[in-house]
Amino acid sequence: MKKLLLVLCIGVGSMASAQLVNGDFEGAASPLLPGIATDCPGWGPGLYTMETTSPFAGTQSAKMTTILDPATNQLLGWGSDTIPGIMSQTVAGPMPNAASMSLNFAYKYQVTPGDTALIICQVLDTMTANPNDDVVLFQAYAVFAGTANAWATSSVPLQSVGAGTANSVIVLATSSMNAAFGISNGLPGSTLWIDNVSLSGGANVIELAAEVNVFPNPTTDELNFVATEAIAAVQLYAMDGKMVMQGTENKMNISGLPNGIYHYNVTTVTGKVLKGKVSKI
Repeated sequence: MKKLLLVLCIGVGSMASAQLVNGDFEGAASPLLPGIATDCPGWGPGLYTMETTSPFAGTQSAKMTTILDPATNQLLGWGSDTIPGIMSQTVAGPMPNAASMSLNFAYKYQVTPGDTALIICQVLDTMTANPNDDVVLFQAYAVFAGTANAWATSSVPLQSVGAGTANSVIVLATSSMNAAFGISNGLPGSTLWIDNVSLSGGANVIELAAEVNVFPNPTTDELNFVATEAIAAVQLYAMDGKMVMQGTENKMNISGLPNGIYHYNVTTVTGKVLKGKVSKI
């Protein structure tokens, strides 16, 4: 799986810590133009501002808003007067425990009807110096539609999507997903706030997909979980990272959930966490 295509420059930091550089957004930012930050430590150039009104924690959060601005389009050569809010960070270095990690963040949003906001983390094998051959090994993301005016937190487990050597991680957030990736224009006014972004994990959280069998998959109602160790707990998460069901048995009835893809965490009696995906149809 190839990495997502970015259209803005990215900042480079160190993998010495699981916390992303300036993940709490308390560093100063000096916009070149309204909505265009150029000096936010760790996150690099992007189309965002630092919000000081009611941040999640501390005094600032990051705010991305899709704008309609011909002058900014002419300056950046974006290709459309509708320009999404966007920010990204790339951190280089070995990441030996990627399978045990989660993307953690606080968020709120006001997304224009018909638009979608996004935060995504990808762990890469950069292969060679050519950025076009980077391969995605692990990925976590959350999408947002509608309005959520109150801050909430999410922790989305990284899911394995490829094989290779993990040596780089990229986190990107945008107020209009399709516009950011050149699929279609976003809708002016869509806004996404994020704060306290980090990558973290524990030694007891491991990727052991071969040791758990989940069936039928896809399903319309009942899920069965069979593991090589006794099961202590089962948790089911929506794609936005919110837990939608939990239990202590090896069966779960999901007939009341909306159709879609869900992540599961199966915790065994020895503390192992087995992760994967299921589809409700």
